[in-house]
Amino acid sequence: MKVILMNQNKKVLLAEMDENNIFQKIYEYYNINYAPLHIYNAYNKKEDVLLALNSWFKNRGIPAWRQNIEKLLEKLNVTSPIELLNKAYGLSLSDQYFIKDEGQNLKWEDINFFMNDFQYKDYLDVSINSNSRESGTKISLHSPNNTTDGMVKKGWIIDKDNNRVLVKGAYSISGLEPINEWLASQICKRLDLDYCNYTLDIIQEQLVSKCNNFLTKDEEIITASDIMSLDSNDNVSDYEKYVNILESNGIIDVKKKLSDMYIVDYLMLNTDRHMKNYGIIRNVKTLKWERMTPIFDTGTSLQSDVTLPYLDFDNEEYKFFHSHNMTVNQLVNYIMLEKYDLTKLDGLIDEYKEVLEKYSDIIELNPKRLEKTVDGFSERIELLKQAKKNL
Repeated sequence: MKVILMNQNKKVLLAEMDENNIFQKIYEYYNINYAPLHIYNAYNKKEDVLLALNSWFKNRGIPAWRQNIEKLLEKLNVTSPIELLNKAYGLSLSDQYFIKDEGQNLKWEDINFFMNDFQYKDYLDVSINSNSRESGTKISLHSPNNTTDGMVKKGWIIDKDNNRVLVKGAYSISGLEPINEWLASQICKRLDLDYCNYTLDIIQEQLVSKCNNFLTKDEEIITASDIMSLDSNDNVSDYEKYVNILESNGIIDVKKKLSDMYIVDYLMLNTDRHMKNYGIIRNVKTLKWERMTPIFDTGTSLQSDVTLPYLDFDNEEYKFFHSHNMTVNQLVNYIMLEKYDLTKLDGLIDEYKEVLEKYSDIIELNPKRLEKTVDGFSERIELLKQAKKNL
């Protein structure tokens, strides 16, 4: 069938999609400037746009490697994650794109999830706890939860104030990811950084983190992965290239904002700062690059995915743009230490320990792990304070 890729009410392109939600052919381009940057890059470089279109569409969905994905799909009564992508026009709460049949008279205002309600409780229950319901329970798939990328179990809800809130569970043996998100927020709050605030809650007897959507209805996230594809200059480092691209598109304080992200990752020993969990926010109407994304997605930190005997809070590998070979400790070279008052972190270690103790029963946290994790975080703070003294 012929379908149109839309950006709000702007037509982007006309394509053929088969019954498996695979694009087979592009018939016409309407407004390629309003396409997802991944697709625009391919078009602009005269690369395979059809391949880019399929890659973009598939990657906005639930990944096949999400924990307990088989149980989730069974509860949703579908056979694969890509089958979910056309259940709600491919709508997301990370951008304003959707897919409609060529003959459909649909307006973005009537269907988007930023402005319109959706049922979420049943979907969230099986997303967070795959054992929560019997198979065959009818669950509404008219939901932004069809397009939640990433490994961690998660789901969107609408709170009492009508905010769109992302709920995230844990996937590691420690169950510490929600608490790590909370801790990153506390660091950011104390150091006056731009961040996505995470709080803690218990849903379906699972500890989860919660955060409000930081986008408005006229915005989208463009990831660092797509941004880096805008410049093929190999004569500068990835860091310099990224800074140059953002500055040339009107983003201000780029190095300081990156420094903010790196100081959190240094303190948290974050090992998962891949290029899809930072980037910029673009206005979809004007195409203006508005600002860098706030600091978010810091769950895989403080050795949460390492078994107790092998905990080591020192030279963990860090995903620095395309390199996965540098250590977290090397991040200190990209942190503007003179900009931060590290005394503002005083008292945070005790607060962190209290939260770990509060939720230790529900996540079955080993007391030795609790003690080592607190000591490890304390060590990270002291290392950073010492680095500042050595300036």
